[in-house]
Amino acid sequence: MRQITLRQVPENIDSLIRLISKKQNKSINKTIITLLEKALGLKDNSNKKRDLSELAGTWDQFQSDEFKKNTKLFDKIDRGIWE
Repeated sequence: MRQITLRQVPENIDSLIRLISKKQNKSINKTIITLLEKALGLKDNSNKKRDLSELAGTWDQFQSDEFKKNTKLFDKIDRGIWE
């Protein structure tokens, strides 16, 4: 197999690749190859999940707290409507 060297990788791309690599417990090399396969349409997506499991657990504590704060009003029951 051939090797490719990438230079001047933008910081945001580097950070995202490293994050994906860590979450999937894969090497950076395997992660980049997987991303390239998907981008080039070479990866078979026939067994793609049709749920939200890829999103589960992706919020940090701040995002979780912010969501809870902004949806707190939905916990209140308007008794006038239900009588």
